[in-house]
Amino acid sequence: MTNQGSIPDESSRLAAATTFDRNVIVIAGAGTGKTTLLVNRLIHLIMREPDPLQMSHIVAVTFTNKAAADMRIRLREGLRNILASSQNPHVTGPSGSVHLPDLQQRYGLSASQIAARSEAALRDLERAQIGTLHSFAAHLLRLYPIEAGVDPHFQTDEDETVFESHFMKRWEKWLDQELGPTGTDHDRWRPLLKTFGLETMKNVAYALRSELFPLEELQQQLSQVTVSPLIQEWFRAKLDQADQLLRRHQQFQPKKIDSMLAVSAEIFRRLVQNGVAGLESISEAERDTIHKEVGDTVAGWDDEDFLQAKGLVRIARRALQVDRPLFDGLMTVLSPFLRELRASYRESGWMTFDGLLAKARTLVHTHPMIRARFKREYRALLVDEFQDTDPVQYEIVLFLAEQVGRHATSWRDVEPEPGKLFIVGDPKQSIYAFRRADIEAFDRVVAKLESSGALICELSTNFRSNELVLNAVNGMFDRLLRSVPNVQPSNVPLIAQLNRSTHMKQPGVEVRLVTSCQDEGETLEGAAATRLEAEQLAGWIKALLTKQPGDAETTHTDTVQPGDIAVLFRKLTQAETYLEALRRHEIPYVMDGEKHFYRRQEVIDLVNVLR
Repeated sequence: MTNQGSIPDESSRLAAATTFDRNVIVIAGAGTGKTTLLVNRLIHLIMREPDPLQMSHIVAVTFTNKAAADMRIRLREGLRNILASSQNPHVTGPSGSVHLPDLQQRYGLSASQIAARSEAALRDLERAQIGTLHSFAAHLLRLYPIEAGVDPHFQTDEDETVFESHFMKRWEKWLDQELGPTGTDHDRWRPLLKTFGLETMKNVAYALRSELFPLEELQQQLSQVTVSPLIQEWFRAKLDQADQLLRRHQQFQPKKIDSMLAVSAEIFRRLVQNGVAGLESISEAERDTIHKEVGDTVAGWDDEDFLQAKGLVRIARRALQVDRPLFDGLMTVLSPFLRELRASYRESGWMTFDGLLAKARTLVHTHPMIRARFKREYRALLVDEFQDTDPVQYEIVLFLAEQVGRHATSWRDVEPEPGKLFIVGDPKQSIYAFRRADIEAFDRVVAKLESSGALICELSTNFRSNELVLNAVNGMFDRLLRSVPNVQPSNVPLIAQLNRSTHMKQPGVEVRLVTSCQDEGETLEGAAATRLEAEQLAGWIKALLTKQPGDAETTHTDTVQPGDIAVLFRKLTQAETYLEALRRHEIPYVMDGEKHFYRRQEVIDLVNVLR
């Protein structure tokens, strides 16, 4: 990719965009040009020789509708720039993008061939699968609604307001049946109501509403006295931590925390050896000990060890609180309601986001012929913000990336097609757990792809921030983000783009106080203060925009453009007041996250005309 200038990771970016015989994993931090790289990859897929792809053969998904729209817009701009330069060599696109000479040199194509492929891609762009993973899942379900068990004309209940209303109606009706005179399960209900109460039971039912919770598997787990190997390993690690702390402090006079920690270790030991059944032999004296007040740090214990001990005691307490037979009874009562709730909701023609994913996963998992068709049709899968995808989404992606002719029953056994999968992510962001994102699952998927020969590229050049900001961020993150397997990745330092410059002579800090023209000592508050601040802010911005180079008090060499200015709000509840001020001063703006746009009269009028 030319016109990028010399940047430290330029070779990694080029390899990521043009490697087609291996799957590609891109580790990219904030501001490193991930969207640009994705768009460049898309263009190379369309233009590559041999085996160029049509837009209908490509799936590109990201986390939000906004990011997907941005990707689509930038791809359209990139294709238009290439088409224009094929007709006029003097036309060039923006720095960092793919240009006509790049494609001619790399693939030996003529300008007319590149123009033809650009025109075809632009023509098919609106039909391309470029969107969120949820929208792609909805597309798959609409192709095979009967096999998926969904209404062919289903609507997506994005904020689940329809589902919430549906839940309340069904819950009230079900309670009348279960607890009324004709109910046949009153004996099972009595201990549940005594222990949990009706409100808690309703909250549990609502928490289990998602089709991502397999009810049969959950009930099966509750009926088992053993714990899964993964949980057993986790409790073994807690046992080791407790034993190490006890040995470290055994030379000191025993304290209350020592006895509590010893009981915690015994609880972990029995869980490892005998599963849940092992907890039945914990004595009343041990239970009394574990439930004492821990208190503050005691002599002989440093703060870090004491906090770790408190955490282990807290885990042991929660393990003892698990009443498996009680929860088994709870699920026995709730499961019929949850099954009927999900079925009736689907039959009403609605789907939640979780429902889309669950049904799409089941569709590609349990129907070999359908999965085979999807694998043949979608020959390139690009996934942005991969760290924000959850394990169910991983399964959909990996099943579709599987080699033709294979049909694994578990994503762990999938053999991916070389060169089909391109993922971009920043594992540091998995700590936020967006939509059940799980860094452990992320690490497992990356390790699986790497073991099958995937190329891993790291992007470190940041195009968003200057060197002073990045130095501070790197210094802090290097100390805070230490690698812990399956918990947290280490920091990848970011490097400022070389030769970055600013047209501002004094990019410093200026404090402006908002004052009124009223009598001195009188203070404006509330809405009046907000209107005054908005007016003065708009006036100050207007003055910046109209100043010319050389004007007195001008701190820049060129006139400031509206796009050079960002106004940050603590919250958007009062944003409309500031936007009105900008409009009065005829200052063009773009609002990110504005909630008032569709309430404006001209927008309401346009929507009414279209309807």
